[in-house]
Amino acid sequence: MCHHSHGGGSAAKAGKNYRLPKTVVPSRYELELTPNLTTFKFSGRETVFIDVLEPTDRILINAKELEVQSATVTDSNGTTLIGSIALDAETEIATITFAGTLGKGAWTLKTEFEGTHNDKLKGFYRSFWKDAQGASHTIVTTQFESTDARRAFPCWDEPDFKAVFSVKLVVDENLTAISNGKVLGSTSVAGGKKVVSFKDTIKMSSYLVAFIVGEFVSSQPRYVDGVEIRVWCVPGKEHLTDTALEHACAATAFYARNNESPFPGDKIDEIAIPDFASGAMENWGCITYRETALLCDPATATHTELVRVAQVVWHEHAHMDFGDKVTMKWWNGLWLNEAFATFMQVWGMSLMKPEWKLWEEFALSRAAAMRVDSLISTHPIESPVVHPDDAQQLFDVISYQKGCSVLYQIQQFIGPELFRRGVAMYVRKHAFANTETHDLWDCLEQACVEAGSNIPVRAIMDAWVFTAGHPVVSVKEAGARFVEVSQRPFKFLPDSKGENTLTMVPITMHVKRTDGTVEEQKFVLSQQAQTIYVGDHVEWVKLNAGGTGFYRVLYSADLLSKLTADVQGNLSVVERFNLVNDTWSGVRAQLTSATDYLNMVKMFNNEKDPNVWAILLGSLRTLHSLVSGEHRVAMQKLVRDLVKPTFNQLGWAAAAGESVQTRQLRGSVAGVLGTIGEDKDVQSKARELYAAWKLDKTSLDSNVVPSVISILAYTGDQAQYDEFFAMMKESTTSGTPQEVQRFLYALAGFRDGKLLDRTIQSVLSEHVRTQDAPYLFQTILMNEDACEAAWKFMQERWDDMIAAYPENGVVRMIAGVTALDTTALKAEVEAFFATHPVKQGDMAVAQALEQLSINVRLREGESARLAAHLVPVKEPAQAKK
Repeated sequence: MCHHSHGGGSAAKAGKNYRLPKTVVPSRYELELTPNLTTFKFSGRETVFIDVLEPTDRILINAKELEVQSATVTDSNGTTLIGSIALDAETEIATITFAGTLGKGAWTLKTEFEGTHNDKLKGFYRSFWKDAQGASHTIVTTQFESTDARRAFPCWDEPDFKAVFSVKLVVDENLTAISNGKVLGSTSVAGGKKVVSFKDTIKMSSYLVAFIVGEFVSSQPRYVDGVEIRVWCVPGKEHLTDTALEHACAATAFYARNNESPFPGDKIDEIAIPDFASGAMENWGCITYRETALLCDPATATHTELVRVAQVVWHEHAHMDFGDKVTMKWWNGLWLNEAFATFMQVWGMSLMKPEWKLWEEFALSRAAAMRVDSLISTHPIESPVVHPDDAQQLFDVISYQKGCSVLYQIQQFIGPELFRRGVAMYVRKHAFANTETHDLWDCLEQACVEAGSNIPVRAIMDAWVFTAGHPVVSVKEAGARFVEVSQRPFKFLPDSKGENTLTMVPITMHVKRTDGTVEEQKFVLSQQAQTIYVGDHVEWVKLNAGGTGFYRVLYSADLLSKLTADVQGNLSVVERFNLVNDTWSGVRAQLTSATDYLNMVKMFNNEKDPNVWAILLGSLRTLHSLVSGEHRVAMQKLVRDLVKPTFNQLGWAAAAGESVQTRQLRGSVAGVLGTIGEDKDVQSKARELYAAWKLDKTSLDSNVVPSVISILAYTGDQAQYDEFFAMMKESTTSGTPQEVQRFLYALAGFRDGKLLDRTIQSVLSEHVRTQDAPYLFQTILMNEDACEAAWKFMQERWDDMIAAYPENGVVRMIAGVTALDTTALKAEVEAFFATHPVKQGDMAVAQALEQLSINVRLREGESARLAAHLVPVKEPAQAKK
């Protein structure tokens, strides 16, 4: 599954068992479902072929929000027993009790049941879309991960009860029905209906089953090694499918080769769903997506939007092996699915599209994971799961981005080819089965042994996967030919608990000598401190060379000045990114002052990389928010002085043959100058370019369009707001999903309180889809001109928001409170969440409150110091004639 970010959880109720016994196991389900797109009720019946492993008089099976009307079992002799059904809503387990014993051996269980197509974007749910004439249409679709297959049919809804699924859907004649297998046939039946039968699935977990019913159209099929691949969408969006189709084909071919494991089926459908809570879901052979993650127009999409579509497609296709074919035994191993799919998406695409430089861009994702992992309230990559809700909280930057980072760290340490061999061995060895984390380390270690290398992969990886947090590695000279390298845990706030944690840190160090040669050393830092020989004639020493380690580096003053004497020459893009990120994190941890940081930033005045600029500009936005009045005016000038030279070199128009990185950078620097830089020339030019773009969408490089729109919102009045609102509505039917998002989020970027109030009200209106509303509201909370009004709205309308939004959206929305960074507001936020627990959100709330404390401390500690550093600008007076 591709998520948008963070997570949250709930402890199991005392004494309750949420797990099913292993006395009865399913091997095959035959399902027939009849959805109803008018009443939003569905009916179903199923036959499950089961093996009774020890005699019993009851079967325990998961069911939620289902009415199970009947249940019978029959053995191989035709003996039938009728069951009575009791459902425990808390454990989501139905106990079917029989007046007689089921002996060991093969039985079949038959049930009939009814359920509801809910509007919570999980289970077998309903979704709506509007055509170009404004008429509304309905579809029903599924989202089962982690534990919502039980909302659609009674099942053994745990990952290690793998079975084969045979599906039939009874639907209206005019509708399209899609499921995991290829359509075998369709038969007309009474009442204007048809029964659509699908090919059997592989042996797989219940959370990977999918059914989609509605008016869908598909691209032309393409074939990769005999596998048919199509992209599906609602009518009118067929022209937006090419990018996804190209990447789906490339990913299918790459994974078959790389993992030495062809896709075990004959079709993969990629389906764009109008209402979708996550980014996408890896249902086997039937992948579902948010429209923004699958459909785009390459002529108008920004590079970032194109990469998003490509990466989500590659991510979901990676799951066909990591998750679908080989599945974790239980949800504590979720990270293995998600980190692996995240790693493979970047790895595979970086080989296919080297010019996109995706590992350089991944530095931003790694930094986001490090921010959460620097909190006392972080969690280990692999965490225990007791209650099904606990699984949901693990869909966060730690499971995805930190997990990916530590896989990349070990891949670079042992070498890509050994890593690939170990992975291929793992996929082959455990195909159609379930694994635990150590099964992967064993295969990687075996690949190392076979190649004559004795790197202790398991010992290194266990330390990273089962321990929360990460170290800062310090380096200083230790006599003439040595350096001392030491480690301690890095936290933003003082943490007495984790002071003595030691990690096995795989370190790659480069030593440059005065004759110009560079020597590489690799070693594992496993103690508090180690002394390393570097030899004579050393010009500089660089730790985390290549930048692929998940740790921060702190150089002594003399080593740092040698390394940064030529920042662009001595450090690669990712190494420069890490230097800025580590220093900025030092400001947030009160190890460095904001003024020292600003002095370091000046070394980057001729930086050309958009990722390095992203961290610089993000920190400048934060510092801008810490000062007011004349000091803010001075801060605006500092931003212009730093950013304008780069912008002047680039100009507004893209040149032929430019790199995508240059195009991205142009948009970023223009956007910052036109907003917190308050550059009047840039602001007026943005208005002029926007007017031209409305008449001709090709008049402006697409990578600059979002910045132009954000500048117009920042400086905009009511007329501008009304226009953006209309553009957002219009794009819904005639534009691209990306345009809808662009104008929607622009509504959160205005600064007039009355206009922002309209945006705040819109999050509970029919104008904003429930899949988008929580993310929009998070953005409003982070706008300093809206945050207090938004916070008041959130407290007053909390129950309505909880009722309307998908649970994972509410969990994401909470992150916005970190911007309420005054002592008084912080006290309000803490009091509110003390009495308003968030379902599946304990951890997200704890992390948001801790981030808020860090932000308040930053404001209180740095505002006055920063103001003293920013000398107010006095404009020269006009000379008297």
